[in-house]
Amino acid sequence: MSAPAISVVVPTYQRPQLLERALKSIGEATSATHEIIVIDDSPDGSGFEAARRYGAKYVFKAGKQRGSSASRNIGLKLATGEFLAFLDDDDFFNPGGLDALLQEARNGGDSGDRIIFGDYSKFTFELRTKVALAGLTLDHLLVVNHIVMGSFLLRRTSLDGGFDLRMRSHEDWEFILRHAQSQPLHHVPIDVVSIDKTANTTTSTEARRRPMFWLDFISIYSRYPALHLAEFRAKQLAVLGLAMSKDMLEFDDEI
Repeated sequence: MSAPAISVVVPTYQRPQLLERALKSIGEATSATHEIIVIDDSPDGSGFEAARRYGAKYVFKAGKQRGSSASRNIGLKLATGEFLAFLDDDDFFNPGGLDALLQEARNGGDSGDRIIFGDYSKFTFELRTKVALAGLTLDHLLVVNHIVMGSFLLRRTSLDGGFDLRMRSHEDWEFILRHAQSQPLHHVPIDVVSIDKTANTTTSTEARRRPMFWLDFISIYSRYPALHLAEFRAKQLAVLGLAMSKDMLEFDDEI
């Protein structure tokens, strides 16, 4: 039996109705062979029925190794597809989104591994906004993450480790940056995934200003030096509520 074209890794925690929506969207997003891997953090196994209905591989963690990054790492170990995709349980793919990414990934032929990414939409009860990422470069990612979970494909054989469990947040950003060091970014102009913000209890700006939230930014900035971006990084930290001169952010490869 040949390997599926795409493995979709879906961590979940006590949101069975939203998980149902997410899993249903996968079949609408691609006509290619695919496998779904659901990793359930919920102590009551609330995601089992939805996973069963959509023929997913199901891992019940019973509250152990908590967190979406640990769940995604389990999914990576189980994946057998040619390409990897990720989807959070409260988000959903848009029709044809994965097919568009897959077609472009295969159009690359012998050009080498690439991170294939598309646009996305985010919505609340009142507003839906499309975020277009045409023109996005590695320099943009070295300042702040723009590529959301669900909006990209990565060839499984190009995988360079999993999600860093030492980080308190932004493990997805670090994961993408690590792979972008050796794989070029390639944009596809299609709205791939919808990001559900209706359950947010605070605005994104307030969330970014949580005390000590900037620590993971400093960690990423030191791991991925970019002397030419020190000024932009200082401005980004100021948005997060941390005043730091650009001189303090001029990390180099010898650190």
